[in-house]
Amino acid sequence: MKDYVILINEDSLFCHVSGKGDPLLLLHGNEEDHTIFNNQIAYFSKFYQVFALDSRGHGRSDHGKNLLTFEKIVSDIIHVLDYFHLEKTAIIGFSDGGNVGLYLASHYPERVAELVVVGANYRPEGLRKKDFLQVKLLYGYLKWVGTISKSKQRRKEVIDLMWHQIKLNDNDLKRITTRTLIVVGENDVIQKSHTKKINDLIVKSILITLPETTHFLMIEKPDLFNSLVKDFLLETDRGG
Repeated sequence: MKDYVILINEDSLFCHVSGKGDPLLLLHGNEEDHTIFNNQIAYFSKFYQVFALDSRGHGRSDHGKNLLTFEKIVSDIIHVLDYFHLEKTAIIGFSDGGNVGLYLASHYPERVAELVVVGANYRPEGLRKKDFLQVKLLYGYLKWVGTISKSKQRRKEVIDLMWHQIKLNDNDLKRITTRTLIVVGENDVIQKSHTKKINDLIVKSILITLPETTHFLMIEKPDLFNSLVKDFLLETDRGG
């Protein structure tokens, strides 16, 4: 295993790489870093070369001087794939990382071999109403205090990735032809009707709900989750 610091102009991105085999890119959620995938890194690095990235503004990656946007994060990921000379990769995206994975599969299909999204929502209204309200309230508070605090201003930009910065619509999902596994928890913060709609819009998608789990199902039932994902990826390898 090895840690990389990848330069993009004046900024740097952190990526933890482990294992050998076909590439598997892990994309974490909002206000997290690659360590949310510790269970997955340990497991999948036995079969794949795992790239666990800290997205811009998270973990050990720089935020940058300019406004943090959804498109900027996507551009960073394409840069990372080019840096490692990866023509295409399988992706596991959790929460916000799942939203980014959907965007990549829609706009850069040639770079995505298989896609697994966990607790993703392609529209902010896909969150349960009470959880979306919490996002709005936190954003409003950070917008206010951000006028006198640079760190709060930057955090506001990170939180906004769950609201104004989500850049996906129905047509984007209809364009996805990559085989896609959609995983949610029985008690997820994502509305069940929204997850079903994602499944309906993506032509080659499979939806699995893990019982007795929340949004953080990868942590709560890692063995079950890892097994499901491995089976899905192996089916693709066999031409399924």
